[in-house]
Amino acid sequence: MTNSHVRCARLRGFLLGIGLLSVGGVGTLTAQTKYPNVSLAGRLQQHFYFFDNGDYAAITGPESGSFTRRARITAKGQIAENISFIIVPSFEDGKNRVRLRDAYIDVRLTKPTSKTALAVRVGQEKRPFNRYELTSSNNLPSLERGAGRGLVKSSSNDLFLGNGFGSHDIGAALRLMTAVGDGRVLAVHAGVYNGEGESTPEVNSAKSFGVRATLDVTDELNVGGSFFSHDGIVDVMGVTDSSFTNQAFGIDAQWGKPGNEGVYLVGDFMRGEDDSEDQLTIWGLSLVGAYHVRVADSESFLFAVEPAVRVDLSDPDTDTDDDGTTIVTAGVNFYLSSKTRFQIMYENQSFQASGLESIQGIRTALAISF
Repeated sequence: MTNSHVRCARLRGFLLGIGLLSVGGVGTLTAQTKYPNVSLAGRLQQHFYFFDNGDYAAITGPESGSFTRRARITAKGQIAENISFIIVPSFEDGKNRVRLRDAYIDVRLTKPTSKTALAVRVGQEKRPFNRYELTSSNNLPSLERGAGRGLVKSSSNDLFLGNGFGSHDIGAALRLMTAVGDGRVLAVHAGVYNGEGESTPEVNSAKSFGVRATLDVTDELNVGGSFFSHDGIVDVMGVTDSSFTNQAFGIDAQWGKPGNEGVYLVGDFMRGEDDSEDQLTIWGLSLVGAYHVRVADSESFLFAVEPAVRVDLSDPDTDTDDDGTTIVTAGVNFYLSSKTRFQIMYENQSFQASGLESIQGIRTALAISF
């Protein structure tokens, strides 16, 4: 092996070693780094919608409205070279309350120069399931992951989050990243959780657990797979079952990265059981595509233009006919700067059951991140 190859291998190992703890860039990489260190980031997203949803008013609420979708301040930093943290309080959804989103501590168990980085994470994080759910809201090309305000909450994202397979939970996880050659990375995330969701203590002795693995196939293509077993308490024939579990798996793929120039594609297919006594079989498919074009003129008001489209299919019971839902989203993201976007999307939500009217309308947002 030549000296240049050795140096490249060491550099990849070093970057992997800090990758788990940086959480988007914690601290500095100089010998003069002082601990503890803390940096602040945030995002603010203001939404407006108008839908002809009068037939579903009891479920969807009013036809139009404006609200704060997310207002978050993120504190992240390092306590020592191998110990980092992140805390994300959030005001969102117009509920006039502050909620806690991510709040965890990472402890790296390997040296920064190691080819494989291994860390322990303890606290509240997103369950390792559903690629698009795990994608930062800073650059979502479709504006929403599921059925946003004004639509019936029946998208694939809503279906699997509602049955305990996504969003935030409290627990502990192992995170491993290792180089597999040519700059490609294999990442594995395995965790054990309360199963009760965001900021909620345990209510039984059972635990939920999940594992997710992703692999860089090429510089642009990344594939992944997930499995999650969710515990809960249900009534089975009039008897309380505290050891109830429902399970799901998912496969997904992504081309490119959100917010980068060129094509971005992401797809999620999920199948599993709901958390009812009958454990109905559920499935969902989400496909999102965008094309990010930078404006060449540096004096232009626009930084970039990004047309985007999403198709989302869901079925809450595969044994029942005509109960599926389809959401089609299409629109344009206008980047006023690399951190500021105006988004406008046309959305149509249709229902498989005969006689049910579809919902259609416009959703817009002005969003910044810093």
